Amino acid sequence: MRKILTCHKTNAFMIRAVILILLTMMLISCKHEESQIPLDDDYKTEIETYKGELLENRKNYLQLRGLFPLKIGENTFGRSATNTMVLDIEELPEIIGTFSLSNNSIQFNAADSADVFTKDELPLKSNSMMLDSISEAPRLYFNRINWQVILRSGRYYLRVWDTENPMIAAFKGFESYDLNPNFIITGAFKYFEEEKTEEVHSQLGVNASTKFIGQVTFNYDGETHQLDVGNSGFTMVRDLTTGDETYGGGRYIYLDLPETDGEVHIDFNKLYNPPCSFSKFTTCLYPPQQNNLPFKLEAGEKIAIKE
Repeated sequence: MRKILTCHKTNAFMIRAVILILLTMMLISCKHEESQIPLDDDYKTEIETYKGELLENRKNYLQLRGLFPLKIGENTFGRSATNTMVLDIEELPEIIGTFSLSNNSIQFNAADSADVFTKDELPLKSNSMMLDSISEAPRLYFNRINWQVILRSGRYYLRVWDTENPMIAAFKGFESYDLNPNFIITGAFKYFEEEKTEEVHSQLGVNASTKFIGQVTFNYDGETHQLDVGNSGFTMVRDLTTGDETYGGGRYIYLDLPETDGEVHIDFNKLYNPPCSFSKFTTCLYPPQQNNLPFKLEAGEKIAIKE
């Protein structure tokens, strides 16, 4: 009888051992399946090209020298401290010009001492500022600076660029996480029956209206997550690295959306910092509450500046 019991114990031990081995193999297999997309040379080249082009397109934010709210009446700008909007640049004249705001109409008049030009290098002394479809007026130019009037959250602002801004030389670039195949995910995109408008926080310190056209659903680490997506696939994201390892205002990514509801490719290695990570004189939007992801997205750009 003792021999039979010993045999049973041995068999039970072996069965448990086999089950444990099988479970271990299954776990390894599952983890392996999450990393099926190879980070080969073609992919690495694609990412480097993407990051290079993206950075070049965003470097103009380093030129920003001011963002001034316009008040009803006359708004002067230039180097003098008596101006409504002061630009602390020694090479500029005391006054460059005046913006007159009344009843949503804006008139610009250049000072006699300032030779102001349009983008086409045509001289300009006076002009009624007309805004385009994205609420921005054409830029005007004087020596090293240029400017435009913009409308944001129901208020007019003067945005000024300086082609010799010291910020340009001081900027060394952003660090990035190592490329991670586990953050290249296939999701499902579904268009809303009607696009929705929502108020989100902005760099201006006031809420701004933005539109969302659909929602992407994806699985990560055994959990299902969703993100609201804007026009052209523009998506704002916040995660558990935000404000610590990555920029405090969240990060952006564009998704290549299908024409109808269907599969969508999400490559979080392409997450990039918003304009406000370059300059305080921006108006960028922050992610809505529903786009806060409850895990660390250790992919894409960090906030750390290279030395």
